[in-house]
Parts: sequence; structure tokens; C-alpha cells
Amino acid sequence: MKTKFFTLIILLTLLQGCTNEFPKDKAESVAYITDDITTLVVPKGHDLRPITLQNTNINLSEESKADIVKIKIFKIENDTYKLLFDGAIDREKSISSLIKIPNHVGLLAVQADLARGTREWVLTPNELGSLVIEDEVLIDEEDSENKSATAAKTSAAFSKDNPPSWNCGDYAEFNGNDDGNFQITTNSTQSLTVTKNTSIYICSGSSWNPTLLTDWGSKLTIYVASGASLSLRGSLYSTTYNEGTFNGVNTIFTNKSEFNNWGTANIVGNLGVFSDEINIYGGTCNISGSLSIEGHFDNDGGTVNVGGSVTISDKLHNKEGSTLKVGGDFTVNSGEFKNECKTTISGNFVNSKKVEFKNASYTAITGSFTSNPSTDIKIEEGSIFKCASITSGGNIKGNHGYSIIETGSITFWSSSKQFKGELDICSNSYTDGMGDNKVINSCTTFISTSACSLGYNNAVDNDNDGAIAGVDVDDNNASVASYQYPQGQNTFFTSLYEDLYPCMGDYDLNDLVHNYTYQESISNGENASITEIKFNYKFPAIGAGFNNSLVLRVMDEDNNATLNLESSDRYASSKITRMHDSQNNTTLFIFNNIKTIYTENVSGIINTVEIEYSDIPVISGTVSNINGAYDEFILQDGKLGHEIHPLYNELHRNYSALNTPTMYNDANNFSRCDDKSLGDGNLFINANGFPWVLTDLPMDLPWPKEGVLILEAYPNFDDFVISNPALDWYSSINGNREESQIIK
Repeated sequence: MKTKFFTLIILLTLLQGCTNEFPKDKAESVAYITDDITTLVVPKGHDLRPITLQNTNINLSEESKADIVKIKIFKIENDTYKLLFDGAIDREKSISSLIKIPNHVGLLAVQADLARGTREWVLTPNELGSLVIEDEVLIDEEDSENKSATAAKTSAAFSKDNPPSWNCGDYAEFNGNDDGNFQITTNSTQSLTVTKNTSIYICSGSSWNPTLLTDWGSKLTIYVASGASLSLRGSLYSTTYNEGTFNGVNTIFTNKSEFNNWGTANIVGNLGVFSDEINIYGGTCNISGSLSIEGHFDNDGGTVNVGGSVTISDKLHNKEGSTLKVGGDFTVNSGEFKNECKTTISGNFVNSKKVEFKNASYTAITGSFTSNPSTDIKIEEGSIFKCASITSGGNIKGNHGYSIIETGSITFWSSSKQFKGELDICSNSYTDGMGDNKVINSCTTFISTSACSLGYNNAVDNDNDGAIAGVDVDDNNASVASYQYPQGQNTFFTSLYEDLYPCMGDYDLNDLVHNYTYQESISNGENASITEIKFNYKFPAIGAGFNNSLVLRVMDEDNNATLNLESSDRYASSKITRMHDSQNNTTLFIFNNIKTIYTENVSGIINTVEIEYSDIPVISGTVSNINGAYDEFILQDGKLGHEIHPLYNELHRNYSALNTPTMYNDANNFSRCDDKSLGDGNLFINANGFPWVLTDLPMDLPWPKEGVLILEAYPNFDDFVISNPALDWYSSINGNREESQIIK
């Protein structure tokens, strides 16, 4: 263990009874021995900041249902989430930035407002460098069983994305006989009676419009190639795989038939479904009349247009990637309807059994929605449901992310029924008694556009910055689209200053203790950068006889940066001096006379012997019209030209002006006393590479007592300097602090 010797000499001690300040002579107030500091050598490249600048690369998966996703990034400290970033990504825009990760932080959290609710990733800082935002797979047990049953029937032959494959020319030409595999390469009207297993392959450019087709035993399978056509009338018993065009007139799919579509199906008149295997895997199904379902009809990636009404007595499932458009009324009798994509209905909707609207779906009903049974209706997973009015005998429930219900009048047949869960009810008829404590009535929920949904609150861009209102953190400011909180929202970092530069001084690093937290406003677009900052400053200790000034320096090419002091009853904006550095395109905001927040005695010291001032004021403000970056330093005794800066900051590698002094600095200081600044960008350092400032200390840090070396207050600081830049030497664990030597 190293031994350090130091002696504190306080002058005018007898005046303590008359004043709260402990004056310290500017020329000789502390006798000090700095053997440990002078022998510690800072390794090249070590900036003494106990943080990591973590590269962030967050992208939206191509498979995401939402086109735009709100993103929040948090650091996790003692199980507490502290916000670092608030913004959005889309299919063209990722999050690519540097984030400050303190040495004591081992986990981060990323939250994404996806189409079906908020998903969270808890990850290490390194994993932030390559994160793909993907939808969470939500498993519906009933759907899973149905899919498994269907897969068992079809997986051996084809999948929804891959129709059965075959080659024209592999089969004999069709001649009207059954019992075999035949191809059609002409425009045929040949009749067929089927009594044995038979396959007909209609080649591209060919057609089959049989004068008569008899297949009572359902032994016929028809394959229609892209560019081919099949025309049938009335009741069908066969299995059809259609990649071309199917033409039907008043078609009925009987219970033994099967129809799989990837092409175009045109039904003139009505369509009746008694089969459990009607699958629109792609393409379009046009029905000029009405659709009646007493079997299973799955729209599984296609578009179904019904000119008339729809009546369901079994199952209609409008799955992900599908569109259903109905020109008349929609009635669910003894069956069920599920919408997982886009459904529009021009008439009224009446439910007498079971309906669900989920998977970030979009449902628009021109008329009313009436649900007769007392069973629950599900509108969930970020879905949008619109209708003229709602009448319901059961609860209407939301889950897995807020869904929107936009409607007129609302009636529940029983006072015990209501809206429940994550629903935003956009209706002038809504009253608090209609929903539980999770239901909101704001109409402000953002839902992104997607292949299925038109989205909600996603068409307005009030400030025309290219970021829509739903994800723009400030849609009334064209220069702001997202926020970064480099210290963590409502979290302070600390800078410790030694002010006897260019001489080392006592290196107790308490001459100015500065706590700070920033909110950075980031613009939108490819060249997104900081355009505005909000700051909160505290100065809990000032152990200096000098009346030092803090300088907030911002990049400002056009000399139009402005500072607005927003909150301080102890510090006036008149004490802030604005100066422009035309050589470096920066503007300086100089906070003079900081000590006056405590006392008018400019030579007094504050809170470095003991806490005399427990009420620490916060100085808050906003700086606008910034060109990308900012930093801080101090002026010794408020003298322009006597600057004291931190070490080179890699964060500002693209802003060289912030890693150099201002045009007003007295460069002669670089050759005086202990300053041994080098010409390689390492300025304001002594012979061993030590600076006069420790900055980006990632907490509201206790400071050394008057005359106490930083090594005495924080015994592990030397290990951090010499061998372990990842050490959290400042935290309250692992013997990091000598409690008797610090003020807190």
C-alpha cells in the first residue's frame, strides 16, 4: 500500500464564526506532496474517462410487419432503467451512433414498439453493435393445431410459397380418358367422366373448358400453369392447383373438393364453400356475387374481393399478408372469423359466434358492428378497428400492445361488460365507465403502416422534417426528430477540476465540481446530428480561491447559436457571456461568477471541508442552432485566455475544434510550470500525461476533501490509470472509496 503525505493549511480559521466560507489564499493555501501523482504515467490513448464509446447499429428486419418502429435504448443500473435514446427506425434508416457506456454498466435494454406490441432485448454493450429488430413470434395454440393438421396434408406436395412443380411435356396428351396423367397443350373443350385417379396438367398458353365434367368420387386433380386457364360451372368435386386463371360460374366447392390458388380466380355469381380446403395462397380471388362459407376458407397471402355479402357458418381466416374486401354485409352465424391483415366491409357486421382482430390487422367497416353473444371479442396486437357504431353483448379486449378502436356510438348490453386491456378508444361516446384502468381514450396511439395496415397517427408531419408525428419526439421542430441522453435521462455525470493550471496544485480535484446532464436533440435524415441541447447543471462544491467560470462551447458555423436559461432562481442569464470563435466556428457561453449561487464572497470555498450548503441549485437551459457537437471547459478565475480543458475526446474526432483551445487561449501556458502539452493533440497534460480535469465520471460523484489527493479518496484510481481502463474505480463497491476522505 502506498503512503501519501499531505498537509492542509487553512488561513483565517478564526473567522469561521463570522462566515460560512473558508477563504483560501490564491497563492498559498495548501502545502502538498504529489509523489504518487507525478509517478503515475497515463498510457498513451487512455483519456481517463471511465466509459466506453459503444458503436450502435440497430436495423429493422425486412420481415417486420411495421414499416416504422419506435426505439428506446436504456442502460440498466441496479435494476433501474435509464433512458439513453428515444427515436425511431424504418426500413431505410437505422440507428448508427456512439453511446457512452459507463464502466460499471454491464447490461443495456432496447425496447421496440413493434406492430404487435413492445418487445425488449436485454443485451451486453457489445451486442448493441449489431442488433436486428424483429417481430416476436406469438403462438396461438388453436392456430398452431390447425396449421399442424394442414401441414400434415400438404407438406409432402407443396407449400404456400411453392406450388406443386411439374413440367409440360412429361405426360401424354389428354384425349378424354381417365386413369392416368395427361397434359393439355391446346384450347380444349373435351368432356371427362372420372372413375379412377386422374391428373390433368394444363400447360401455359392452353385452356380447358370441358363441356361436361363428372367427378363424383373426387378422383380428379387439375393443375393450371401460369398462363393457362380452367373454366368450370356449378358444383365441383375435384382438387385444383391454380397458378393461372380459374373461371367459375355460381361455383360450389363441395365437401370433398379442394382449391389452392396462386393465380387469379374469377367467380361470376355466388360462391358456396362446403370444403375444408379452400386456400388462397396468393394472387386474387374475385367473386361478383356473395360468399357463403360452411367449410374452411383461408385467405393465406392473397386478395379476395367479394362484390356482395359474406355469410359464415364455419371458418373464414384472413391471414397475415392477405386482403379481404367485401361490398355488402358481413355476418358470422355459427362460425368464426379471424382477421390478421386487412379487411374492409362496405356494409354492416353482425357476429353471433366468434370474431378476432389481431396481428396488427386493419379492419374498416362502413356500417355498424354488432356482436350478439356474451363471449369476448379480441382486438389486439396493435390492430386498428373502425366502424360507425358498436353494440356488444360481451367484453372487447386488447392485449400485446395498444390497438385503436375508432367508432361512433357505443352500447354494451350489460353493465358488467366493457372494454378491457390495451385499447385506445377514439370515440366521443366513450366514458370512463366503459373501460378498465388500462383502456385509454386519447386517439394518440401510433401504429405504423405495414403491408396489412394503413397505420394510425402516421400521416402527419407538422414540421416537414421527414419524421412523422407518431415517431417524431418533437413534431413542431424541424431540426429535432429523436433524443439522446448521453448521461441517461435525469442522471448526472461529474467533472472534477484542478484550477492551478499550468501548475499541478494539490490535485484534490475539487476546485470546481460540476454535475451535468444533457438531452441532445437530433435531426432527421442521412446527416442527422445534434441541433439543440437541454442542460441541467449543478456545482455542489467549489474548493477554489479563484472565481472560475465554466464555458459551454458549441459548434456554430453561422454564429447563430442561442442560449435560453430556463430554470434558476439563484443564477441570472445576465451573468452568461456569449462570444464567437470565428477561427474555429464555435460559440462560447461563459458562466461567470458561479460562486454567487451560494455567496457573494468570490474568494470563499464551498463544501470541500464539510457541507455548509446542502441546498444545491440546478441551472437549466437550452442551446439552439448547434452544428453537431459541444463540450465544456473552465476559465481560471474567469480570465479569457486561461483555459483548462479535458483530455482529447474521441467522441469529437469529427469536430477538431472541440479538441483544441479557442482562438482566445494563451498558448504560452503550454510551456509554463508543469504543462507538457504535446503536438499530437494531447494538450493540457503534465509530463506523465495527467490532465487538470477528470470528466465523464458516470454518476453524481462524491469529491475529495480539501487537500486530499484523488488517490487518497479513491484508492483504486491508480489501477484504473495504469492497467485497467475498464475499472469502475469511482463506484461505492469493492473498496473504491475511502469514505473518510470524501464529501458526499
